Amino acid sequence: MSYVEYEKAQKLGLKAFKNAVSKGENEYLPVLDEILEGVDIVGEMSLGIVQIPLDRIVGTSNVGRTYAFANNFMPLLDYKTEFGAKWSALCDSQIEEGIRDPIKVYEYMNKFYVVEGNKRVSVMKYFDAVTIPAQVTRKIPKKTDDLQVKIYYEFMDFYNCTKLNDIYFSKEGSFTSLMQLAGIKKGEPMDEYDKQDLVSSFITFRNAFDARGGDKFDYPVGDAFLRFIHIHGYDYVKKMSPS
Repeated sequence: MSYVEYEKAQKLGLKAFKNAVSKGENEYLPVLDEILEGVDIVGEMSLGIVQIPLDRIVGTSNVGRTYAFANNFMPLLDYKTEFGAKWSALCDSQIEEGIRDPIKVYEYMNKFYVVEGNKRVSVMKYFDAVTIPAQVTRKIPKKTDDLQVKIYYEFMDFYNCTKLNDIYFSKEGSFTSLMQLAGIKKGEPMDEYDKQDLVSSFITFRNAFDARGGDKFDYPVGDAFLRFIHIHGYDYVKKMSPS
């Protein structure tokens, strides 16, 4: 069983590898150590063990295992290797009982880079899982006038109140706007029931957005969600059905 699954995963990896080469893109996983070269990191913060979205796990912490995976985290190495055997064993574990051991990651700019657990991430992504438990350490960049850094600092205020990292924006002021619309007060933890409403409304919107070809749009889902709230009002949006 695991041999068949590994072959399927490897084919997905080889396909992604070839597509990346043809487009002139990086065919392997991004490496955080390389990304942070020349970046002024002013501190690290432990976020504890939390469930993180698999679609925001984008790379590895160091170059060690980079070449074992294509840029979509699917395996590239031959099945008859120690790597292939371990990947297959994890595959069996996921099928039989589920993978529960948390991985270790660094979070930087609301993207996650694996320190320990690359194969677990690969297996979970292969099975289209949504989240995975992780021990998270945040790397905080120096505050500058760079747009992405400004957005990230707004995100940290939002995260401190909600502990949510599914929602993200491409424009400055968007997190502040969402917090005002959803009644989130800076520096105060969000009520759990209110947080459930926010999560539910975002997931409902994202599913509808994706079902209508959202991944083909240049407009990110977070930006679209906030615009939708501005048009219809948050109280109405959070009560909307998927249809």
